Amino acid sequence: MTVVDPVEGAGPILERLAPVVSAFAGSGFRFALVGGVVRDLALGLGDDVHDVDVTTDARPDDIKRLVAPVADAVWTQGERFGTIGMHLGDDSVEITTHRAEVYDETSRKPVVSFGDDLGDDLARRDFTINAMAVDGHTRTLVDPHHGLADLVDRRLRTPLSPEISFDDDPLRMLRAARFLARFDLAADPALVGAMTAMAARLGIVSAERIRDELDKLLTLDTPGPGLDLLAETGLAERIDPSWTPTALAEPALREPTPPVRVPRLDLRRALLVECSDDPAAALRALRWPGADIRRTERALVFADDLVTAGAHPSDRFIRSSMRSPGREAVDLAVDLVDARFGPAATDTFVTRLEELRELEELDSPAPPLDGREVMDRFDLRGPAVGEALDLLEEHRLDHGPLDHAAAIALLEARRTARSDPPGDER
Repeated sequence: MTVVDPVEGAGPILERLAPVVSAFAGSGFRFALVGGVVRDLALGLGDDVHDVDVTTDARPDDIKRLVAPVADAVWTQGERFGTIGMHLGDDSVEITTHRAEVYDETSRKPVVSFGDDLGDDLARRDFTINAMAVDGHTRTLVDPHHGLADLVDRRLRTPLSPEISFDDDPLRMLRAARFLARFDLAADPALVGAMTAMAARLGIVSAERIRDELDKLLTLDTPGPGLDLLAETGLAERIDPSWTPTALAEPALREPTPPVRVPRLDLRRALLVECSDDPAAALRALRWPGADIRRTERALVFADDLVTAGAHPSDRFIRSSMRSPGREAVDLAVDLVDARFGPAATDTFVTRLEELRELEELDSPAPPLDGREVMDRFDLRGPAVGEALDLLEEHRLDHGPLDHAAAIALLEARRTARSDPPGDER
Protein backbone atom coordinates (compact mmCIF):
# COMPACT_ATOMS: atom_id res chain seq x y z
CA MET A 1 0.00 0.00 0.00
CA THR A 2 1.11 3.54 -0.72
CA VAL A 3 1.72 5.78 2.30
CA VAL A 4 0.35 9.33 2.03
CA ASP A 5 0.11 12.41 4.24
CA PRO A 6 -2.66 11.65 6.77
CA VAL A 7 -3.26 15.34 7.41
CA GLU A 8 -4.66 15.82 3.92
CA GLY A 9 -7.01 12.86 4.34
CA ALA A 10 -8.11 14.15 7.75
CA GLY A 11 -9.46 17.34 6.21
CA PRO A 12 -12.92 16.03 5.24
CA ILE A 13 -13.36 14.37 8.64
CA LEU A 14 -12.44 17.53 10.53
CA GLU A 15 -14.77 19.56 8.33
CA ARG A 16 -17.65 17.24 9.20
CA LEU A 17 -16.73 17.55 12.89
CA ALA A 18 -16.17 21.31 12.68
CA PRO A 19 -18.83 22.22 15.30
CA VAL A 20 -17.13 19.95 17.85
CA VAL A 21 -13.62 21.05 16.90
CA SER A 22 -14.68 24.68 17.33
CA ALA A 23 -16.26 23.96 20.69
CA PHE A 24 -13.05 22.45 22.03
CA ALA A 25 -10.88 25.21 20.57
CA GLY A 26 -13.13 27.86 22.11
CA SER A 27 -12.62 26.32 25.54
CA GLY A 28 -8.88 25.95 25.10
CA PHE A 29 -8.85 22.14 24.87
CA ARG A 30 -6.94 19.98 22.43
CA PHE A 31 -8.88 17.95 19.86
CA ALA A 32 -6.79 15.43 17.89
CA LEU A 33 -7.67 12.48 15.68
CA VAL A 34 -5.65 9.55 16.98
CA GLY A 35 -4.83 5.90 16.51
CA GLY A 36 -6.31 3.69 13.83
CA VAL A 37 -8.03 6.49 11.93
CA VAL A 38 -4.70 8.31 11.41
CA ARG A 39 -2.97 5.08 10.41
CA ASP A 40 -5.70 4.30 7.88
CA LEU A 41 -5.57 7.83 6.49
CA ALA A 42 -1.82 7.40 6.01
CA LEU A 43 -2.50 4.20 4.08
CA GLY A 44 -5.06 5.90 1.86
CA LEU A 45 -7.92 3.97 3.46
CA GLY A 46 -9.80 6.96 4.84
CA ASP A 47 -12.37 7.60 2.11
CA ASP A 48 -15.20 5.96 4.02
CA VAL A 49 -13.95 6.40 7.58
CA HIS A 50 -16.84 7.29 9.88
CA ASP A 51 -15.64 5.66 13.12
CA VAL A 52 -13.27 8.17 14.64
CA ASP A 53 -11.14 8.18 17.81
CA VAL A 54 -10.20 11.52 19.31
CA THR A 55 -7.90 12.37 22.22
CA THR A 56 -8.10 15.54 24.29
CA ASP A 57 -6.85 17.10 27.51
CA ALA A 58 -10.46 17.86 28.45
CA ARG A 59 -11.86 15.75 31.29
CA PRO A 60 -15.03 13.68 30.75
CA ASP A 61 -17.32 16.28 32.36
CA ASP A 62 -15.93 18.94 30.04
CA ILE A 63 -16.29 16.65 27.03
CA LYS A 64 -19.95 16.06 27.83
CA ARG A 65 -20.57 19.76 28.25
CA LEU A 66 -18.89 20.63 24.95
CA VAL A 67 -20.49 17.97 22.76
CA ALA A 68 -24.03 18.10 24.15
CA PRO A 69 -25.13 21.21 22.18
CA VAL A 70 -23.85 19.95 18.81
CA ALA A 71 -24.05 16.15 18.86
CA ASP A 72 -27.00 14.18 17.50
CA ALA A 73 -26.55 11.68 20.32
CA VAL A 74 -24.18 11.19 23.27
CA TRP A 75 -23.31 8.05 25.23
CA THR A 76 -21.30 7.75 28.42
CA GLN A 77 -20.74 4.01 28.96
CA GLY A 78 -16.97 4.51 28.88
CA GLU A 79 -16.93 7.59 31.08
CA ARG A 80 -15.02 5.98 33.95
CA PHE A 81 -12.23 5.23 31.45
CA GLY A 82 -12.33 8.80 30.17
CA THR A 83 -14.34 8.12 27.00
CA ILE A 84 -17.46 9.97 25.86
CA GLY A 85 -19.11 8.84 22.63
CA MET A 86 -21.17 10.88 20.22
CA HIS A 87 -22.88 10.75 16.85
CA LEU A 88 -22.71 13.69 14.49
CA GLY A 89 -24.27 13.07 11.11
CA ASP A 90 -22.85 9.81 9.76
CA ASP A 91 -19.84 9.89 12.08
CA SER A 92 -19.45 7.93 15.29
CA VAL A 93 -16.83 9.59 17.49
CA GLU A 94 -15.23 8.45 20.75
CA ILE A 95 -13.45 11.27 22.57
CA THR A 96 -11.06 10.16 25.30
CA THR A 97 -9.11 12.17 27.82
CA HIS A 98 -5.33 11.79 27.49
CA ARG A 99 -4.30 8.81 29.57
CA ALA A 100 -1.32 7.91 31.65
CA GLU A 101 -1.96 4.33 32.66
CA VAL A 102 -0.31 2.08 35.23
CA TYR A 103 -0.80 -1.68 34.99
CA ASP A 104 -1.03 -4.25 37.75
CA GLU A 105 1.50 -7.01 37.09
CA THR A 106 -1.14 -9.66 37.79
CA SER A 107 -3.71 -8.19 35.42
CA ARG A 108 -3.89 -6.60 31.99
CA LYS A 109 -6.48 -4.12 33.22
CA PRO A 110 -4.97 -0.66 33.62
CA VAL A 111 -5.46 1.72 36.49
CA VAL A 112 -6.57 4.71 34.48
CA SER A 113 -5.27 8.13 35.38
CA PHE A 114 -5.97 11.16 33.22
CA GLY A 115 -3.14 13.16 31.75
CA ASP A 116 -2.57 16.53 30.11
CA ASP A 117 0.14 15.67 27.61
CA LEU A 118 -0.54 14.26 24.14
CA GLY A 119 2.98 12.86 23.98
CA ASP A 120 2.42 10.76 27.08
CA ASP A 121 -0.86 9.52 25.65
CA LEU A 122 0.77 8.44 22.38
CA ALA A 123 3.62 6.69 24.22
CA ARG A 124 1.14 4.36 25.97
CA ARG A 125 -0.27 3.06 22.70
CA ASP A 126 0.51 -0.40 21.33
CA PHE A 127 2.52 0.24 18.15
CA THR A 128 4.13 3.24 16.52
CA ILE A 129 1.78 2.98 13.51
CA ASN A 130 -1.10 3.53 15.96
CA ALA A 131 0.72 6.25 17.94
CA MET A 132 0.13 9.13 15.53
CA ALA A 133 -2.32 12.01 15.88
CA VAL A 134 -3.63 14.80 13.68
CA ASP A 135 -4.18 18.02 15.65
CA GLY A 136 -7.65 19.25 14.78
CA HIS A 137 -6.81 22.89 15.41
CA THR A 138 -3.45 23.24 13.68
CA ARG A 139 -4.04 20.51 11.08
CA THR A 140 -0.58 19.07 11.74
CA LEU A 141 0.70 15.54 12.25
CA VAL A 142 1.95 14.63 15.74
CA ASP A 143 4.26 11.64 15.32
CA PRO A 144 6.91 11.50 18.07
CA HIS A 145 7.61 7.78 17.55
CA HIS A 146 7.98 7.89 13.75
CA GLY A 147 4.95 5.77 12.98
CA LEU A 148 4.65 7.26 9.49
CA ALA A 149 8.24 6.27 8.68
CA ASP A 150 7.52 2.78 10.01
CA LEU A 151 4.57 2.48 7.63
CA VAL A 152 6.84 3.54 4.75
CA ASP A 153 9.47 1.00 5.83
CA ARG A 154 6.80 -1.68 6.52
CA ARG A 155 8.10 -2.08 10.08
CA LEU A 156 6.20 -3.01 13.26
CA ARG A 157 7.60 -1.47 16.46
CA THR A 158 6.33 -0.36 19.85
CA PRO A 159 6.58 3.30 21.01
CA LEU A 160 8.28 2.32 24.26
CA SER A 161 10.53 -0.71 24.60
CA PRO A 162 8.58 -3.86 23.68
CA GLU A 163 9.33 -5.33 27.10
CA ILE A 164 7.50 -2.43 28.78
CA SER A 165 4.68 -2.47 26.26
CA PHE A 166 4.06 -6.23 26.49
CA ASP A 167 4.49 -6.33 30.24
CA ASP A 168 1.81 -3.66 30.56
CA ASP A 169 -0.58 -5.53 28.27
CA PRO A 170 0.43 -9.00 27.02
CA LEU A 171 -2.50 -9.07 24.60
CA ARG A 172 -0.44 -6.69 22.48
CA MET A 173 1.73 -9.65 21.50
CA LEU A 174 -1.26 -11.21 19.74
CA ARG A 175 -2.19 -7.85 18.27
CA ALA A 176 1.32 -7.69 16.83
CA ALA A 177 0.60 -10.81 14.81
CA ARG A 178 -2.63 -9.33 13.48
CA PHE A 179 -1.17 -5.97 12.48
CA LEU A 180 1.85 -7.61 10.88
CA ALA A 181 -0.42 -9.78 8.72
CA ARG A 182 -3.00 -7.11 7.99
CA PHE A 183 -0.57 -4.46 6.78
CA ASP A 184 2.18 -6.71 5.40
CA LEU A 185 4.77 -5.48 7.91
CA ALA A 186 8.04 -6.95 9.17
CA ALA A 187 8.44 -7.29 12.92
CA ASP A 188 11.30 -5.36 14.47
CA PRO A 189 13.87 -7.83 15.89
CA ALA A 190 13.52 -6.33 19.37
CA LEU A 191 9.77 -6.92 19.19
CA VAL A 192 10.27 -10.56 18.20
CA GLY A 193 12.80 -11.04 20.96
CA ALA A 194 10.48 -9.60 23.58
CA MET A 195 7.55 -11.74 22.41
CA THR A 196 9.71 -14.85 22.63
CA ALA A 197 11.07 -14.03 26.06
CA MET A 198 7.71 -12.96 27.45
CA ALA A 199 5.41 -15.60 25.94
CA ALA A 200 4.51 -16.89 29.39
CA ARG A 201 3.07 -13.46 30.21
CA LEU A 202 0.11 -14.40 28.01
CA GLY A 203 -1.08 -16.46 30.96
CA ILE A 204 -2.76 -13.44 32.56
CA VAL A 205 -4.94 -12.82 29.48
CA SER A 206 -8.43 -14.30 29.50
CA ALA A 207 -9.34 -17.04 27.04
CA GLU A 208 -12.07 -14.81 25.62
CA ARG A 209 -9.64 -12.00 24.75
CA ILE A 210 -7.20 -14.47 23.17
CA ARG A 211 -10.07 -15.95 21.16
CA ASP A 212 -11.20 -12.53 19.96
CA GLU A 213 -7.70 -11.66 18.75
CA LEU A 214 -7.36 -14.99 16.98
CA ASP A 215 -10.72 -14.41 15.29
CA LYS A 216 -9.55 -11.03 14.02
CA LEU A 217 -6.38 -12.59 12.66
CA LEU A 218 -8.24 -15.45 11.00
CA THR A 219 -10.60 -13.13 9.13
CA LEU A 220 -7.73 -11.46 7.27
CA ASP A 221 -7.08 -12.35 3.63
CA THR A 222 -3.70 -13.87 4.46
CA PRO A 223 -3.25 -14.69 8.15
CA GLY A 224 -0.14 -16.77 7.46
CA PRO A 225 2.50 -14.16 8.42
CA GLY A 226 0.73 -13.55 11.72
CA LEU A 227 0.52 -17.27 12.44
CA ASP A 228 4.23 -17.52 11.62
CA LEU A 229 5.02 -14.85 14.19
CA LEU A 230 2.93 -16.59 16.86
CA ALA A 231 4.62 -19.90 16.08
CA GLU A 232 8.15 -18.46 15.88
CA THR A 233 7.87 -16.77 19.27
CA GLY A 234 6.23 -19.73 21.04
CA LEU A 235 3.01 -17.84 21.68
CA ALA A 236 0.97 -20.30 19.62
CA GLU A 237 2.13 -23.20 21.80
CA ARG A 238 1.18 -21.18 24.87
CA ILE A 239 -2.38 -21.16 23.54
CA ASP A 240 -2.36 -24.83 22.46
CA PRO A 241 0.72 -27.02 22.97
CA SER A 242 0.14 -28.80 19.66
CA TRP A 243 0.21 -25.55 17.64
CA THR A 244 3.83 -25.95 16.68
CA PRO A 245 5.40 -24.16 13.69
CA THR A 246 5.00 -27.37 11.69
CA ALA A 247 1.32 -27.72 12.59
CA LEU A 248 0.52 -24.12 11.70
CA ALA A 249 2.29 -24.48 8.36
CA GLU A 250 -0.87 -26.15 7.00
CA PRO A 251 -1.28 -24.48 3.56
CA ALA A 252 -5.07 -24.38 3.70
CA LEU A 253 -4.90 -22.26 6.85
CA ARG A 254 -2.51 -19.74 5.42
CA GLU A 255 -3.77 -19.00 1.93
CA PRO A 256 -6.55 -16.70 0.76
CA THR A 257 -9.78 -18.64 0.89
CA PRO A 258 -11.80 -19.13 -2.31
CA PRO A 259 -15.54 -18.40 -2.28
CA VAL A 260 -16.97 -20.61 0.45
CA ARG A 261 -20.38 -21.77 1.62
CA VAL A 262 -19.82 -20.64 5.19
CA PRO A 263 -18.33 -17.46 6.67
CA ARG A 264 -14.55 -17.29 6.30
CA LEU A 265 -14.11 -17.19 10.07
CA ASP A 266 -15.99 -20.48 10.52
CA LEU A 267 -13.72 -22.20 8.00
CA ARG A 268 -10.51 -20.73 9.39
CA ARG A 269 -11.49 -21.63 12.96
CA ALA A 270 -12.08 -25.21 11.89
CA LEU A 271 -8.76 -25.34 10.02
CA LEU A 272 -6.96 -23.91 13.05
CA VAL A 273 -8.40 -26.31 15.63
CA GLU A 274 -7.81 -29.16 13.19
CA CYS A 275 -4.10 -28.46 13.77
CA SER A 276 -4.62 -29.38 17.42
CA ASP A 277 -4.12 -32.85 18.87
CA ASP A 278 -7.54 -32.42 20.48
CA PRO A 279 -9.75 -30.10 18.37
CA ALA A 280 -12.69 -30.36 20.77
CA ALA A 281 -10.51 -29.31 23.69
CA ALA A 282 -9.07 -26.43 21.68
CA LEU A 283 -12.54 -25.13 20.85
CA ARG A 284 -13.63 -25.28 24.46
CA ALA A 285 -10.42 -23.85 25.88
CA LEU A 286 -10.89 -20.68 23.84
CA ARG A 287 -14.58 -20.53 24.74
CA TRP A 288 -16.02 -20.12 21.31
CA PRO A 289 -19.83 -19.95 21.39
CA GLY A 290 -21.49 -23.28 22.10
CA ALA A 291 -23.35 -23.43 18.78
CA ASP A 292 -20.09 -22.77 16.90
CA ILE A 293 -18.30 -25.48 18.87
CA ARG A 294 -20.99 -28.08 18.14
CA ARG A 295 -21.15 -27.21 14.44
CA THR A 296 -17.36 -27.31 14.10
CA GLU A 297 -17.04 -30.64 15.91
CA ARG A 298 -19.70 -32.21 13.69
CA ALA A 299 -18.09 -30.72 10.58
CA LEU A 300 -14.65 -32.10 11.44
CA VAL A 301 -16.08 -35.61 11.84
CA PHE A 302 -18.13 -35.37 8.66
CA ALA A 303 -15.17 -34.04 6.70
CA ASP A 304 -13.41 -37.34 7.41
CA ASP A 305 -16.55 -39.20 6.34
CA LEU A 306 -16.61 -37.22 3.10
CA VAL A 307 -13.03 -38.16 2.34
CA THR A 308 -13.81 -41.81 3.08
CA ALA A 309 -16.88 -41.74 0.80
CA GLY A 310 -14.64 -40.48 -1.98
CA ALA A 311 -16.02 -40.08 -5.49
CA HIS A 312 -19.02 -42.36 -4.98
CA PRO A 313 -21.14 -41.18 -2.05
CA SER A 314 -24.43 -43.05 -1.84
CA ASP A 315 -27.79 -41.31 -1.83
CA ARG A 316 -28.34 -42.68 1.65
CA PHE A 317 -25.09 -41.06 2.80
CA ILE A 318 -26.20 -37.73 1.33
CA ARG A 319 -29.72 -37.88 2.77
CA SER A 320 -28.37 -38.92 6.18
CA SER A 321 -25.96 -35.98 6.20
CA MET A 322 -28.83 -33.52 6.13
CA ARG A 323 -30.25 -35.11 9.28
CA SER A 324 -26.91 -35.46 11.04
CA PRO A 325 -24.65 -33.49 11.14
CA GLY A 326 -27.10 -31.08 9.45
CA ARG A 327 -26.81 -28.64 6.60
CA GLU A 328 -24.64 -25.99 8.32
CA ALA A 329 -22.09 -28.55 9.46
CA VAL A 330 -22.16 -30.25 6.06
CA ASP A 331 -21.44 -26.95 4.29
CA LEU A 332 -18.52 -26.34 6.65
CA ALA A 333 -17.22 -29.89 6.12
CA VAL A 334 -17.37 -29.48 2.33
CA ASP A 335 -15.38 -26.24 2.60
CA LEU A 336 -12.86 -27.97 4.86
CA VAL A 337 -12.30 -30.80 2.40
CA ASP A 338 -12.15 -28.34 -0.51
CA ALA A 339 -9.55 -26.27 1.34
CA ARG A 340 -7.40 -29.31 2.06
CA PHE A 341 -7.76 -31.28 -1.17
CA GLY A 342 -9.40 -29.00 -3.74
CA PRO A 343 -13.01 -28.86 -4.99
CA ALA A 344 -12.62 -32.06 -7.00
CA ALA A 345 -12.72 -33.97 -3.71
CA THR A 346 -16.35 -32.99 -3.10
CA ASP A 347 -17.70 -32.37 -6.62
CA THR A 348 -19.70 -35.61 -6.79
CA PHE A 349 -21.20 -35.12 -3.33
CA VAL A 350 -22.17 -31.48 -3.96
CA THR A 351 -23.63 -32.21 -7.42
CA ARG A 352 -25.74 -35.12 -6.22
CA LEU A 353 -26.81 -33.18 -3.13
CA GLU A 354 -28.20 -30.40 -5.32
CA GLU A 355 -29.90 -32.93 -7.60
CA LEU A 356 -31.63 -34.57 -4.65
CA ARG A 357 -32.57 -31.20 -3.23
CA GLU A 358 -34.42 -30.44 -6.49
CA LEU A 359 -36.30 -33.74 -6.26
CA GLU A 360 -37.18 -33.93 -2.57
CA GLU A 361 -37.13 -32.07 0.73
CA LEU A 362 -33.81 -32.87 2.35
CA ASP A 363 -33.33 -30.33 5.10
CA SER A 364 -36.54 -30.81 7.10
CA PRO A 365 -38.53 -33.65 5.53
CA ALA A 366 -41.99 -34.14 7.00
CA PRO A 367 -42.77 -37.80 7.80
CA PRO A 368 -45.68 -39.20 5.75
CA LEU A 369 -47.29 -40.46 8.96
CA ASP A 370 -46.99 -39.03 12.44
CA GLY A 371 -46.86 -40.98 15.65
CA ARG A 372 -50.55 -40.48 16.45
CA GLU A 373 -51.71 -41.88 13.11
CA VAL A 374 -49.39 -44.85 13.45
CA MET A 375 -50.83 -45.57 16.90
CA ASP A 376 -54.45 -45.28 15.78
CA ARG A 377 -54.25 -47.04 12.41
CA PHE A 378 -52.05 -49.95 13.50
CA ASP A 379 -53.00 -50.15 17.17
CA LEU A 380 -49.39 -49.75 18.29
CA ARG A 381 -48.09 -48.42 21.57
CA GLY A 382 -44.77 -47.69 23.24
CA PRO A 383 -41.53 -48.69 21.50
CA ALA A 384 -43.46 -50.25 18.62
CA VAL A 385 -44.50 -46.75 17.45
CA GLY A 386 -40.88 -45.64 17.30
CA GLU A 387 -39.92 -48.80 15.42
CA ALA A 388 -42.58 -48.09 12.79
CA LEU A 389 -41.45 -44.50 12.35
CA ASP A 390 -37.84 -45.67 12.14
CA LEU A 391 -38.80 -48.06 9.36
CA LEU A 392 -40.32 -45.19 7.37
CA GLU A 393 -37.22 -43.06 7.92
CA GLU A 394 -34.86 -45.89 6.93
CA HIS A 395 -36.87 -46.39 3.73
CA ARG A 396 -36.63 -42.66 2.98
CA LEU A 397 -32.88 -42.66 3.47
CA ASP A 398 -32.43 -45.62 1.14
CA HIS A 399 -35.05 -44.92 -1.53
CA GLY A 400 -36.32 -41.37 -1.15
CA PRO A 401 -39.58 -39.94 0.21
CA LEU A 402 -42.80 -41.93 0.61
CA ASP A 403 -46.27 -40.49 0.12
CA HIS A 404 -49.02 -41.17 2.61
CA ALA A 405 -50.49 -44.20 0.83
CA ALA A 406 -47.09 -45.80 0.22
CA ALA A 407 -46.15 -45.35 3.88
CA ILE A 408 -49.34 -47.10 5.00
CA ALA A 409 -48.68 -49.90 2.51
CA LEU A 410 -45.14 -50.35 3.81
CA LEU A 411 -46.30 -50.64 7.42
CA GLU A 412 -49.15 -52.98 6.41
CA ALA A 413 -46.65 -55.22 4.66
CA ARG A 414 -44.46 -55.18 7.77
CA ARG A 415 -47.41 -56.15 9.98
CA THR A 416 -48.41 -58.93 7.60
CA ALA A 417 -44.86 -60.28 7.48
CA ARG A 418 -44.69 -60.32 11.27
CA SER A 419 -48.05 -62.10 11.64
CA ASP A 420 -47.36 -64.88 9.07
CA PRO A 421 -46.43 -68.26 10.61
CA PRO A 422 -43.03 -69.73 9.85
CA GLY A 423 -42.68 -71.20 6.40
CA ASP A 424 -42.82 -74.91 7.47
CA GLU A 425 -46.19 -74.33 9.21
CA ARG A 426 -47.99 -72.72 6.29
